[in-house]
Amino acid sequence: MTNKITTFFLSILFLLTSCSESIHSPHELLEEYAENGRRKINSPFTGAVLIAKDGEVAFKHAYGYSDRENEIPNQIDTRFPIGSITKQFTSMLVMQMVGNGTIELSDPLSQHLSYLPESFADQFTIHQLLSHTSGLPHYPGLFRSVINSDEFAETAYTPKELALLVSKVDLIDEPGTTFHYSSLGYMLLGALLEEVSGLSYASLLELKITQPLGMGNTGFATNAYIKEETAKGYAFVEDETFMMLFKKYGGEFENVKFRDQSNKYSTGGMHSTVEDLFVWSEAIKNNTLLNQSLTEQMLTANKQGYCYGWIKNWDELIERNTNARMITHGGALFGHRSSITLFKDGTTIIFLANVNPIKDTELIHQLYLATHQLPDTFRMKGYPDRSSLKVFEGAGGISAFNHYFNTLSDLSGYDVLPSESSITHLMYLYGEVGNVKKVDSIKLAYFEDYDPSEGNINRLAYGLLEDNCELAVDFFRENAARNPNSPNVWDSLGEGLLACGTKSEAIQYFEKAVELAREQNDLSLEVFEKNLSKARS
Repeated sequence: MTNKITTFFLSILFLLTSCSESIHSPHELLEEYAENGRRKINSPFTGAVLIAKDGEVAFKHAYGYSDRENEIPNQIDTRFPIGSITKQFTSMLVMQMVGNGTIELSDPLSQHLSYLPESFADQFTIHQLLSHTSGLPHYPGLFRSVINSDEFAETAYTPKELALLVSKVDLIDEPGTTFHYSSLGYMLLGALLEEVSGLSYASLLELKITQPLGMGNTGFATNAYIKEETAKGYAFVEDETFMMLFKKYGGEFENVKFRDQSNKYSTGGMHSTVEDLFVWSEAIKNNTLLNQSLTEQMLTANKQGYCYGWIKNWDELIERNTNARMITHGGALFGHRSSITLFKDGTTIIFLANVNPIKDTELIHQLYLATHQLPDTFRMKGYPDRSSLKVFEGAGGISAFNHYFNTLSDLSGYDVLPSESSITHLMYLYGEVGNVKKVDSIKLAYFEDYDPSEGNINRLAYGLLEDNCELAVDFFRENAARNPNSPNVWDSLGEGLLACGTKSEAIQYFEKAVELAREQNDLSLEVFEKNLSKARS
C-alpha cells in the first residue's frame, strides 16, 4: 500500500513540475537539481561543479552544505574526497615509473612485492592490475571470505598489511581473460609504488604530481585531515510514505560511517577540489607529466573500454548522446560521489558531491547538453519497449534487442553486453506467457555468451524470485552446479526453495551451506546458521 501511495504522490509532483520552464544553463540545471534532484538524479545535488571549453573555465559554482549540521556552505575551493578518481593518479605514478625504466607493464607483481605469497603474486602482471583484467574480485570477494565489511572499513593497515590481506582472496577468473573491476588490484599497485620507490604514496603524489602542477588542495591525507578539512559526506534517504510531501526534499540527509584512510589508500583515498582537478585534466591532455606515447598507452581502451584509471567512451554516456566521445572516471564513497569527464570536443565536466546516491551519467549528460545548449535528442534509437511482451515483439523482439547492443558496441569501440536487468526482464516476459522454449534459449545464451560470475547469477535469480519462482530456482540451481564449493550459493538455493514453498529440500541445502562454511571458516557462517534455524522452525 505504501508503494502505491508514494507512486500516486510522485505522479502528482511530476505533473506539477513538468510544466515548468525549460532549463537553459548549467546553473539553472544545477539549481533545479539542488532542489528536486531526488526525482532526477536520485538525490538533491550538494557539491561543486566546474565546466571548461577548450582549456578555458566556462562555469564553476558550489551548492549545498559541506557541513549541514553547522550550515557551512560548500565553496568552489571546498575539498572533497574523490574516491576512485584516485585510480587516475595511481595509474599516472605507475606509468611514470614505466617511463623511467624502473618497472615494465609486463612484470609480474611477484617481481616487486616479494613479501606476498608467490603463488598469488606470480599470477598477474602490472598491466592486468591497471586494466582490471587480473581476475581479482572487487570488495565483495574480500568480504565474503577474508573479513567483514564493517571491520575492514574501521581497520588501519600499513600498505604491506593491506597487500597481504588482499593476497588471501580467491581469483574469480583466469588473469588476462575478462574484465572485472577491482579496487583490490589498485591497492596492490599502491603497495608496489611504495616498495619500488621507497617513498610513501602521499609523498609520491606530492613529488611527482601535485607539487609540479601546483595542486595545493589535492593529496592523500590522514583521517583527521579528512574529517576536519573536507566536505562531510551524507546519504540521502527518500521518504517512501505520504510524509515525503511535508519534507523539503522528500527525504532526509543522514550521516554516514567513516572509513579509515589506510584502506581507501591508492584505490580511493585522495581528496581534491574541482579547480585542482581541472589543472589535472589539462595536464593529461597536454602530456605535462608523461610523454605523448605513454599517455596514449595509458588512455588506450582494453577490455570493456577500461584504460589505465580511465574509461574510454563509457557506454552509458554514449547511450544518452551517440555523438559524444570521451574519457572519464567516477568515484563513490560513503556519502560522496565524484566524476571527471573529458569530451573529445574539448568540453571538460567535473563534479564533486558530498551526497550519495547520484545518477552520475544523467548529471554529466544534462550538464553537457546545457553547456552546449543542445536538445536532449541524441539518445540511442531502437531499444525495444519492454513494458509488455506484445509491445516488445512488435518492436522487433530479440533481433531488435541484439541490434541495439551491437550498434552501441560499434559506437563505444568495445563489446557492450545487455545488462542483467534487461536479460532478466526478457525471461520474465516470456515466462509470463508460458513460452518455456524461448526462456530456455535466453538462459542458454546468457550462460554461454556472458560467462556470469557467482554474484551475477545470484542477483539475477533474486530479481526473478518474486515474479517467477520456478525460473529463479533454476538459476539458483545452475549457480550451485557451477560453484559447488561456495556455501553462499547453497544458502541462496535454500532461500529460493523456501520462498517457493519447498521447505524440506531448502533445509537440505541450508545444511550444506553451513557444513561448507564451517570447513572453510567462512565469515558468513552465523548468517547461514540463522537461515537454517529459521527454516527448521
